[in-house]
Amino acid sequence: MLIFQVGGAVRDRFLGINASDSDFVVVGATVEEFLVRFPHAILIGKSFPVFSVDGKEYAFARKERKVSPGYRGFEIESDPGISIEDDLSRRDITINAIAKNIETGEIIDPFDGIGDLRKKRIVHVSEAFSEDPFRAYRVARFASKFHDFTIDAGTLELMTSLKNELNFLSAERVWTECFKALCCKKPSRFFTVLNQCGLLEVHFKEVFCLAGVPAGPEEYHPDDADSFDHTMKSLDRAALCKDTPDPLLNFAVLCHDLGKGLTGKELYPHHYGHDRAGEKAVKEMCERIKAPRKFKESAVLSSKYHMLMPKIREMRAVKVIKMIEAVEAFPAGGINGFLKVIYSDSGQYPHELSVFIEKIKPVLEIRLPEKWQDLGKKSGEMLLQLKIEKYNELIRSYQDQNL
Repeated sequence: MLIFQVGGAVRDRFLGINASDSDFVVVGATVEEFLVRFPHAILIGKSFPVFSVDGKEYAFARKERKVSPGYRGFEIESDPGISIEDDLSRRDITINAIAKNIETGEIIDPFDGIGDLRKKRIVHVSEAFSEDPFRAYRVARFASKFHDFTIDAGTLELMTSLKNELNFLSAERVWTECFKALCCKKPSRFFTVLNQCGLLEVHFKEVFCLAGVPAGPEEYHPDDADSFDHTMKSLDRAALCKDTPDPLLNFAVLCHDLGKGLTGKELYPHHYGHDRAGEKAVKEMCERIKAPRKFKESAVLSSKYHMLMPKIREMRAVKVIKMIEAVEAFPAGGINGFLKVIYSDSGQYPHELSVFIEKIKPVLEIRLPEKWQDLGKKSGEMLLQLKIEKYNELIRSYQDQNL
């Protein structure tokens, strides 16, 4: 029995990155022989033998043969005669097709994945890449993870050829790759690579529709080629707001301008009401890719308030109170998190806005006296009136301090 460490752990060690997972391939053994060595192993595989041992995954070497459309359309063969080279040959890209013998330390690299790591290239292992449409999303995600790597032209061609099969993918798997890309320091590459291959519109139609649409009047967007370009730049700014990218914040920024894709051409370069229109686009995309509830909530708030928040000092008390109450619940960090959306959109941190909001935040602490509670609709009206009075008091104080 031979056991090899494979995948990201081997790849990332060559790059000097701490790997978060560790997977293994078992070669030259039957299930019975494996269980003698690992008697506490738990079977987790359904189509072929895969075991969990102390939280680590051990899969038996296998071959795959495409028999029908989609990512599930494979016949899988797994037996002791399958070599580690056979197993590596079914993998997606060369930098993921490297193995290490856990006993001897020998490196098995039949497709020169180490060479591609050094050259910073993402290259498919073989033409069999096109048998699994999911690999298009994996390559796009690795392009975000390794944002200074180039993608081989032949690999891009194979990705382009997979468009019709992408509809066979489950929304959950698409979301998983999208989420992983949103955790990277350059998440925009996930979307730009998909767009380059003509694949973006399949699951991310609302983002795709931003291409070719003016970002807005040139005085506000002098360096943005179009709304897609602006969104990608905003997304990358969001990813750098924290030492570790926040996928929740990044998704909110990705969705902040989706309403611009719905603007009639007769209104260009303006996008009147795109913040409100964007709510519908956000909800439709989130439903299609099965984005979790918190991501949907963050994205809706981002679309709805990213234009209004900078105008807060011009708004009536009631609207201000309702807005800051809504944004206080912003899943990606409350009000401070939402200010990062404003920064990502504009490229400048809104210091004056931040100071103003801090001044009026005590409005959020107002509570209804017990004697006025449980009066139905009237209780809500009385609480709102108390908040308006407090807001007006805070505004007077703010104005006195800024004369």
